[in-house]
Order: sequence, then structure tokens, then C-alpha cells
Amino acid sequence: MRINRQNLMEKPRRFFAGNRLAFVAFGLPALILLIGYMTRGIFPVGNRNVLTIDLYHQYAPFIEELRNKLTSGGSLFFTWAGGLGTNFWALMSYYLASPLNIILILFPPAFVTEAIMLLTLIKIGLCGAFFFVFLRGVWQEENYKMVAVSGLYALSAYSLAYSWNIMWLDGLFILPLMMLGMVRLVRDRRGLLYCLSLAYILYTNYYIAFFIVLFTVLYFPICLFRYQSFRQMGKLLLSILRFAGLSLLGAGLSAIMLLPTYFSLQLTSAANDAFPKTVTHYFQLFDYIGQHFMLVSPTIRDGMPNMYCGILALLMIPIYFFAKSVPLRQKFLHVGLILLLILSFNINVLNFIWHGKHFPNQLPYRNSFVYIFLILSIAYPALRSLKEFTGKQIGAVCAGAVALVLLAQKLNEKAVELQTIYVTIVFIVIYAAVLTLDRIGKIRSSDVALAILLVVIAELTLNTLLTVHRIDTTEYYSSREGYMSGEQVTQIRAAVARIAKEEGKGSFYRVEAVPPKTINDGFMYNYRGLSIFASTMATKPVKTFENLGFHSNGINSYKYESSTIVLDSLFGIKYLIRRSGNAVDRLRQLVMDESLIDVYKNPYALPIGYIGRPELKDWQSSSGDPLKAQNRLVMALSGVNDVFKPVERQSGDVGNMTLSNTGTSSHYSYTRTNTDQESSVKVNIQVETDGQIYLYFQTAANKPSRGYVMVGETRVDFNAKRSTLVDVGFVEGGTPVVFNLFYASDSSQSGSFNLHSYALDQEAFEKAHQIIRSNGLHLDRFTDTRIEGTIAARQAGVLMLSVPYDEGWSITVDDQPATAIALDEGFIGIDLEEGQHTIKMKYLPPWFNIGLLISLGSLLILLIVFLLPAGSNKKAASGKKKLRPVSLQSAESPDESDDEPEYDTMSLS
Repeated sequence: MRINRQNLMEKPRRFFAGNRLAFVAFGLPALILLIGYMTRGIFPVGNRNVLTIDLYHQYAPFIEELRNKLTSGGSLFFTWAGGLGTNFWALMSYYLASPLNIILILFPPAFVTEAIMLLTLIKIGLCGAFFFVFLRGVWQEENYKMVAVSGLYALSAYSLAYSWNIMWLDGLFILPLMMLGMVRLVRDRRGLLYCLSLAYILYTNYYIAFFIVLFTVLYFPICLFRYQSFRQMGKLLLSILRFAGLSLLGAGLSAIMLLPTYFSLQLTSAANDAFPKTVTHYFQLFDYIGQHFMLVSPTIRDGMPNMYCGILALLMIPIYFFAKSVPLRQKFLHVGLILLLILSFNINVLNFIWHGKHFPNQLPYRNSFVYIFLILSIAYPALRSLKEFTGKQIGAVCAGAVALVLLAQKLNEKAVELQTIYVTIVFIVIYAAVLTLDRIGKIRSSDVALAILLVVIAELTLNTLLTVHRIDTTEYYSSREGYMSGEQVTQIRAAVARIAKEEGKGSFYRVEAVPPKTINDGFMYNYRGLSIFASTMATKPVKTFENLGFHSNGINSYKYESSTIVLDSLFGIKYLIRRSGNAVDRLRQLVMDESLIDVYKNPYALPIGYIGRPELKDWQSSSGDPLKAQNRLVMALSGVNDVFKPVERQSGDVGNMTLSNTGTSSHYSYTRTNTDQESSVKVNIQVETDGQIYLYFQTAANKPSRGYVMVGETRVDFNAKRSTLVDVGFVEGGTPVVFNLFYASDSSQSGSFNLHSYALDQEAFEKAHQIIRSNGLHLDRFTDTRIEGTIAARQAGVLMLSVPYDEGWSITVDDQPATAIALDEGFIGIDLEEGQHTIKMKYLPPWFNIGLLISLGSLLILLIVFLLPAGSNKKAASGKKKLRPVSLQSAESPDESDDEPEYDTMSLS
């Protein structure tokens, strides 16, 4: 059978021709943002990337881990890249579930940062394209004014300020489709688009989905009362039931992701926030007007909500409420919802509810994009109604806007910058001229629409370039070198690959790198590590690792900046990659010596599991002194006591402060003398015999500015921003060891810190290590989601695994189901009787199977409800008369006609 090439190309040609303005709405914001990035020296123009804030520290490493799993066939349920092992399905539900991430497979690791930039541009472009599709579907016309309004949505203050929060952007571009789906559900009784859009956003990012779902509930009455009549209560009730049913169906489709995630979230810190007991207000209501002006500094860490979505939108708000063509009921409903959203920004209780009963840690008002959508959804009908107004009336509105700008300069609590005042007024004047062009002469409405689009492009280009500049100067776009590309990264990846080859597939070992580039280096360089920083982390294991001495924020991270040979051995950290550092390491063997890295092998690294004595179940890490906690753990595992022995300290010189310390206490109190200068303190560590020295520095977060230890003439740096272990290295007896700590001039005038000092008892450690190793688990199988092995228990005890406790692990002992114990609420423990045992463990995210069944059932219902009727009606539909195309300049109101264009367009079903 011969295929007609011309016919084969006809359908794509008609599709692109029918959606040419949608593609323009996609391309314009993406191109403007790309230009903005290029002005900041982003690759390939320079050697920088778009990574900043948490995109640098969290999201990009997770994205690389996903890319690695997609290309290597790894499991999406669990990862060993961080945290000693963590639920990857829960992590993916917040950071990585966007289907667009499939594009990652096209990029090698060194260019993942460029993949992230491309994904950002695509998602910003889709914001514009889908808002255009929303307007076209609601108003059943298309023109350049729609493209202009769509660009304002895509490059709003919210989109730019949080563009680095790449997983949130899916919600931004799906919101217009979901609202269009609601319109079609109520107006046309066609609910497929609504159902699938809801399922998509619930699946890809539950957090942004919460804002959208709540907004949908509030927006539904506006939609209902526009397209349904109170006089037909039956149809009204049917629309409500259809909305409720399809909402449940959409949630059911996403249950495979949503249900496991919900139960994982109950273990995080965000689940414990208390409801506010008093009602407070954040800002003066008039201040919110200033957030609509051009060049307002983007709110990222703190400040007012990001509300800017174009000067044109600001001018159209009064036009909408004065337009005679807009029903009074719609005006009241819209103004009510606008006021509710502004009050939600300003009242703590409402803000708390909007953020899922949680006060965000920085990045405030994460829901302001729904306000922007609402404003722009009324901006377009206001543009359509301009013919109702005289030139003088439009000029009066613009003059009123100028007056608001000038008043904001005087009345706002926070002074409005002069550049914001001047540029906003200039564009108001330009819009006043453009909006009245057809009053001056015989100018076609399509030409006016094009003129409006050109001014919007100019406004968005200027605002985007300067906003991107502000983000770069305040938060900084990072360098490519040394992150995922560069010679040092190449050497790290080569070392990780060589280690994997030498160890062999299926073997167990862990790796860490110091100093870390991010907290999630294991994800970024594809090795099994300890460090992790993720919003989906359970809080209880975090506390255990903090008590053991690791750098932690106490909420959702723990970080390998330094450790002890005891912890490294217990956790199976067999290889240590050093980017830099001067500590003398005699406990590990140097196995790779490259120009920019050294790789050390730990000969004491233990298997993933080992049997401890029955009292291991009572072991608690406890806060305070992590070296004592490690001593207790080794005792519970081996019966050997005090592998760490205290080393005396003596207060030394201080600079610009007074220091008090009682006897041999580890507690030091200080008062800074002059708060305009840096302060410093020295503590001398009394090392009398040769040995490995460890310190634990405990402080309130971000109080000190920096610190280091001098071992003779050798300097050992450590991160003093948070409490942490310090591996001083091997020190010969009599060598002066001086702990140095500094406080910046803007630090608190007074405070305190604890400093513990210990030496490793090498003989006791060797003895304990031999006992623990002899009680180790012999692995037969080790994969992403399976652990299988045998172990000989000389007596009844507890098998401890260096794996964080997670209910997703199903365990059998000798093929009989076993119940896991949460050792110190941090590690998996299994009771074992004396004798030889076979251990099998399999991981599946909790509630995954139930979520899968619900999703499959929902999919079946979807097919029955939508596809089967469509198939049976296909023959009847084929005989219907074709609909006439809709003019690009004008169209009948959707209340008068349901006609749609004849040409192919993006599916709006």
C-alpha cells in the first residue's frame, strides 16, 4: 500500500497552522527568558549555569540521580545515593515526577545543568501557550491580545522569582488547562480535560497541587454561576455532582503517587506545625498595590507576595469592573475572590491554611500564582470591552494608575524604589497611547492588538532582564566549573566508576567526598553516600544522625563534612574522596592519587548489617556528646567499652571577647567586647600521646563565621556554621593542637558553645571491629530494593542494619515474616535467635500497592465514562455538519454560540 506523502504531511501542517498563535505564546516568553539568562553569562555564552538557591543544593543533584536511574535502569522506589538509603518514590513525588524530565536521557552528566535550563524554558513557554489555550477555549477566538496576556502570565513576578523552583513550574502551566477544563465541564458538560489536568498536577507535585485544588474550589462558583442558571436547579446540581465526581476521579488517577506520599509526609517536620492561636496581620493593605509595579524586587527569601503580572493587567482591573458587558454577578464574585486572596496573604491564619497548615521556611506566599492567574483571567475580557469606553475614560483610568504609583511612593511602609516609580509611570503613559490608538484614526482592531503585544513584549523584556539581574546579584547563578563539569568532577566520576568496577556488581560499599560541594553530592556523582537534604526526609532519623555528630539543620538534612573511623566503619563508608584537606590520615589507605583529588580506602569498613547484644534495643544516641553516643553504640554491638577517650583542653588567647570555662567542662560562654569588630577564641588541645584526634563542636546555627584547627604548622579547616565533628587527623604526642573560632562583627554580643575532644583508643577499636565483623551479614544479593544474605548468630541478639528505619521494607528471617525494630528511631533492627539465619529484605514504598489499585480502578472508570461513549457516538458525529471557523478579530460570546474553529487545534476536551 502506497502512502501519499502529501496527505501524511497535511495533518501536522494543519495543526501548526491552526495553533500558530499558541506557538507564538510559547516562544515569546521562552525567548525573552533565554535572553535574560544569556546576559548573565549562562553557558554557552559564558561558563555559568542557571542553578541558584535550592536548585543548586537539592534539585539538580536529584535530577541527576533520576537521569542516572532512567539511563541505567535503576529502581524508582529506593536510592542508596544519600541518607544511607532513602525512599526515592516520595522524593520523586515532590522533586522529579514531571513527565518532561524524560528529556534528561538526552544529556550526559556534564550537561545536566543545561538540561535544567532547557526544562525551565520549556515550562515557562508552556505557561504562555496553555494560558493562551485557556483564553481561546473560554472566549472561542484568538488574537494578539491573547498572546500578550499569556506572556504576562508566563513571565510574571512569581514565574521569575521562583523559576529556579523547577518542579513548581508544572503547576503553573497546568493551572490554565485545569481552569479551562472546569469551564468545559460546566459549560459544555465535557470533563476529560479537567480530570486529566487535576490528575497530572496531583501526580507531578502534591505541594503546588494543594494551592491549585484549593483555588479550584474557590473558583468553581464563579464558573458555575456564569454558565448555569439558578432557574434550572437540576442542571446546577448536576454540574456540582459532575465536578465532585471528576475531582475524585482525578485524585484516584494520581493515587499511585499521592497515597504513598501522603503517609511519608506524616513523618516529616512539616506535619507537626501548630495552628496559630492568635490572628495577626503582616502588611498594610495599601502596600499590596505596589507589588503590581514594574521592576519590584522579586520576593525569594522573605517579603511581600510576588503579584506583578504586567502594567496592562493593572490598568485592566478597573476597566473590568466598569465594563457594562460584564455581568454584575461576575464582578461581585471576582472582587470577592480577589479580596479573599489578598487577605490570605495578609492574615497569618489564612496564610497558614493556604500552605497546608504550615508556615513556609523562606520562599513566602508560594500560592500567589493563583492570584496572578485570576487577575489575568479578567484582564482579557477587560481588553475586549475597551470599545465601551471613550478615550478620555481610558485616559482617566491611566491617570488614576499614575496617582496610585505616586501615592505608593509616599504611603507604602517600605519605600518604593525610584526606578520602579519612573519606569511604571512611563509604561502607563505608553499603554494609555496604545489603548486609544483606534480613537485617533481608522486603525484596524488587529493592528491595535499587535501594538499592545509589542508594548507587552518591551515591558516583559525590560522587567525580565532586570529581575534576572537582581536574582543573580542577590542569590547568584553558579559556575559550571567544579559542579557537574570540569576536570575535578571528571576525576571524581572516573574514581567512582573505577571503584564500582573493582568492587564488582552487587557488592556493598559506600563512598563520601570532602569537602562537599552540596549536601547531596552522592546524588550528583552517583555514589552511595550518607549526606542528604530533602523536604521529604523523616525527622526521626535526622535527629539520630545529628546526635551522632553529623552536620544537620535538625529538620530534613544531615551532612558528611567530617566523621570518625568508627562511624565510617559501621556505616560501610569504604572510600573517602578528598578534594582538599591537610589532615594526616593513617587509618585509611591512599588508593588513588590524582591531580585534583585523592581517594582513601577504609580497611575497617563493615558489612551492611551486624549482630549486637540484646541491650542494643535500648541504645539511645542522645544529644550532647556524640563521641559518648558512639562509645555506647560500640559497647552495645561488641561489648568493648570506650573506644574514644577524653583529651584535656585549656583555654587560650581570645580577641575582642571574654571567655569563661569552669575546670574541665566542655561548655564555654563568651561576651564580645566590641560588636563592630570580629572576635576570636583559641582553645588548646592537650595531646600527650600519639593518636587519632577527634573534636565535636556544638553551637547555635550560624553564630560563628569560620573555624579551623592548627596541628603544629598544619591547618585543618572545618565548617563552623553548625555543630559538627572535626577529624583532626593523626597527631604525635606533644604536638600543639589549637582550636580557632571566629565571630563576625554582626554576630550576637554574647553566647556559648561546647567543645569535646577525644583520642581514638586504637587497640580497643581494633578489638571491637573484629568482634562486629565476625558477627556481620554475608550478602548474597544487593540491589536498589533488595538485600539478601546469611548470618550466624552465636547467641540471641539484634541484627542492626546501617539503613534508616522505613516501613517500606518487608523482611523475612528464614522465609518467615519478621518485624523491624526502630533502633533509636533511626536504624533498622531485627530480633534474631541463636543459629544460622537467612535474611531477605524487599523495599516497596508504603501504600504503593493500594495506590496502584486505586489508580488502575480510576483509569478503568475513566475509560468507561469517556472513551466507550466516544466510540459509540463516532458514527453519529461523523454525519454532523462541520463548524465554521471563528474570526481572529471577533467572535460571538460563548453564551450565544458554542461554535469552535474548523481547523485542528490543541485538544481541549
